[in-house]
Amino acid sequence: MTFKERMSEITQSIRAAAVSSPSVFFFVLAAGISQLFYKYIPNAIHLNFLFSFSVVLLCNDKIKAATARTKLTIFCGQIAVLTAMYLTGLLTLNKNIDLVYLSLIYLYCICAFIFFFPAEDFLKEFKLRFIHFLVSLLFFGAIYCILFITIFLINAIFDLDIVFTESIIFRITNATATIIALTVFAVYRSKPLIHSKFFTLMFQKLLPVLLVPLSILGLIYLIKYARFPYSTEGIPFPLYYLVLGSIVICLLMIQHFKDRQGIVRLMLGLLGIASLLFIVALLRDRAINAWKYGGIGFSVSDKPPLHEIEINSLLAVYFFYATLSGKNITSQLRTVTALITIILFLPVVGFYNFAYFGQKDIIKIHSALEEFILERNRQTTNDSDNTPRFEYFSQHYPLENEPPENVDRIIDTGEYDAVLVKVQLKLDTIPASSIPRHAQCRYKQFLFSIEPDGKSVKISDESDGQIVMLDFYTRIKTNSTKAEKVSDKTPFIYEDQKMKIIVRHAFYSENQSARITFDAYIKKTPVMPQR
Repeated sequence: MTFKERMSEITQSIRAAAVSSPSVFFFVLAAGISQLFYKYIPNAIHLNFLFSFSVVLLCNDKIKAATARTKLTIFCGQIAVLTAMYLTGLLTLNKNIDLVYLSLIYLYCICAFIFFFPAEDFLKEFKLRFIHFLVSLLFFGAIYCILFITIFLINAIFDLDIVFTESIIFRITNATATIIALTVFAVYRSKPLIHSKFFTLMFQKLLPVLLVPLSILGLIYLIKYARFPYSTEGIPFPLYYLVLGSIVICLLMIQHFKDRQGIVRLMLGLLGIASLLFIVALLRDRAINAWKYGGIGFSVSDKPPLHEIEINSLLAVYFFYATLSGKNITSQLRTVTALITIILFLPVVGFYNFAYFGQKDIIKIHSALEEFILERNRQTTNDSDNTPRFEYFSQHYPLENEPPENVDRIIDTGEYDAVLVKVQLKLDTIPASSIPRHAQCRYKQFLFSIEPDGKSVKISDESDGQIVMLDFYTRIKTNSTKAEKVSDKTPFIYEDQKMKIIVRHAFYSENQSARITFDAYIKKTPVMPQR
């Protein structure tokens, strides 16, 4: 087939897809427009995701085969739902409602992707559609890179001094790559399943041999972690879930070969055991490190890991069922994945809301729309000398005595009773009506807390009522006027008779948030001589 014939075939496929599903190409164009004018659209990234995954949802086989009236009803329903979601995120002042809004976006996008894969002829269609999805992403990356490199070379050759990330060219590049990638995705058509030599080598010859011993080693690791968590390196999130998902995708590909069905069944049984062992390791880790949780999994320290236990229990049940039924992986995987998505992102009770819902300071000063308008006004009027600039400062500071390159740090504890390393205080609302838990730290009689204006740290000694204010705002504002390397800066140190504070990093964003990280050296209390 010549290039001209190939292009003609692609054009006909696009035209046919546009005629049969015009709503798909409405969302394709909407996604491109949201990328092109993102500087002028509040929450443009959210719109881009919603429009893009609306394309994915409308590529579902049942929707594509529906009558024109049904398609119109679905399209109108999508527009109504997306409008309600977008306006909610744009106008709400409540942080918890903002979390619900984000949960709905995750839920909508992930479920749209899950049900792009049909239940009928699941194995064949999964392979074809998964590869087609990767090809669409490849088109996005290729178009983006080609345009970027082209502009870079033109800029370098003609000395045009184009700032790519701040120019209209950047937005045109994003919009073009998005439209082409979504168009490639939308013209998917089922075709006969043919395995390439590389696919056969990987999923019939190589991976079936390697997966079983690697999985057994993984099980041994989980057993060791559950039994001896102190002597075993932790599992950084999301490594466990990435490995689990990758193995399931590999098994779906291996399952195409009838002579490898036994290995698939064995691997599913091992995955079921791994899910149960992960629950044991999770509970063991929580029991030992209850005060500083975060060894494995995605659960947060101040909430029970119920959602993570539910997900791994569901996975274990599914893997054992697939093993014992002899059917291996079927379209039921879609249902299991959808249930996991609901457990994670169902508004209010899903993990994302359950873990991060706030109890205090949940009302924002400005909505997303107001913040966007204020930011646009600042950018528009920043050239005026009479207009105060939006304050945003962030500074890192060196240690008092920098250690050698192969040493993280050296702490001389001779004259100190205790050293609090890397105390992190953060205030997510400025001004704050009250000081949240993560904006304060207590050690014995000392209480460290960020002030409501986010500009200083109050250090209180509750034994004698002494209060000291550590003003970090003025220091980082002064340092922000100088372009210095961290190693060239003067260490940020406060010291009195009771303690020494060495600030490592401080951050302040006007009317938004403040953070500070420091080490606190608590001095030894002098012993009074007895008479």
